[in-house]
Amino acid sequence: MKKKIPFILIGCMLLGLFLFSVNSKETKETNVGKDNEFTQKEETEDKQDVVREENEIDPFNKLPEYEEEGIQCKSIEETLERGDCFQEINSKYLVWFMDTAKQEFFFPFQREQDHWKDVLYLTVNAKDELGDVNETEYYDSYVDPHTNSESNSERGMKILNDYWYIFSGFFPQEYRKDLKHVYWTDTGEDFVYAVGRDEKNLQDTVLMLSHHIGEYRPSVKYTLIHEFGHVLTLSEDQVRVDEEVFLSEDEEAFEAAEANCSTYYPYIGCPNEDSYLSQYYKAFWMDIEDDFNQIDWETEEDYKAFFYENEERFFNSYQGSNPVEDIADAFTFFVMTHSNEIEGKADLKYSKLEFFYQYEELVELRTMILENMYDLSVEDGVLY
Repeated sequence: MKKKIPFILIGCMLLGLFLFSVNSKETKETNVGKDNEFTQKEETEDKQDVVREENEIDPFNKLPEYEEEGIQCKSIEETLERGDCFQEINSKYLVWFMDTAKQEFFFPFQREQDHWKDVLYLTVNAKDELGDVNETEYYDSYVDPHTNSESNSERGMKILNDYWYIFSGFFPQEYRKDLKHVYWTDTGEDFVYAVGRDEKNLQDTVLMLSHHIGEYRPSVKYTLIHEFGHVLTLSEDQVRVDEEVFLSEDEEAFEAAEANCSTYYPYIGCPNEDSYLSQYYKAFWMDIEDDFNQIDWETEEDYKAFFYENEERFFNSYQGSNPVEDIADAFTFFVMTHSNEIEGKADLKYSKLEFFYQYEELVELRTMILENMYDLSVEDGVLY
């Protein structure tokens, strides 16, 4: 999985995997498709105008009811109950898309990124804000296919800043301290979000957005939680980065390091024994690892057969493509699902959600994320 771009991919999601599922849903849901301009107070009215234009089916303002019910949630002291309260109102008032699609079984973008070219990137500064634009060597030759602007950075800069406003607003800073850069990348025909490591400093995590990505839409929060799941489970305190092996082209050295790892080896190094990924792999992958390792990824049918043999383990067909994507998607369902919805469920995919509840810090994190969604929506007057 070596790449010719300044960061190394460790987890990504193809936007096209769920766009078709979401499109029909968005015409029925409330308050979707908002134009996020975050720098001026008066822009709130502009965002609300967009909401009204794109949400003619539901012209009523739900914010007062949402805000009032959230105040009741804030009065709850117990962490899990408080999180469930915010889950209830968020799923009621926000677009609450969760990927359960099982139509795609071929993901070449996980292995083929040589055609991706970074255009620019922004660095996360000490104030948790994005700094000045950094242009790459490809910047001057890049032509944005989605705008008539002569500037190579105008749309990319806006999209990165808008997404960072949402991302940093949803996810607590203390759980993403390694995230140092946000990239805008020409990904050819691939519509992807990705998380990786900076090749110049492997301790630094980066978030990448494809140049095909447009303004933030509420249905995308699922993907943002998924990508944050990568940041969380592959952070520096979770995975020991083996720089010598990771940056080497020696396949034998990689295979030796992989063999010496007691659990799953996610390209950057062996996860710590007590890491979320190690414990998750032991619980849900060790019994199927031999079958998984036999998959021929050049054909769609091979993985498709594996998936349906193990369907009760996964909510969607992308989740089973590897353990790194599995834990990120399971974490997303953990955040977005009410705790009582997993009670009495026999399928192993629900046991994966129960896995996260054994960690007090993750139960607290779930509540923080759900409450942050509410706080940001109420503060801006937009149902994110």
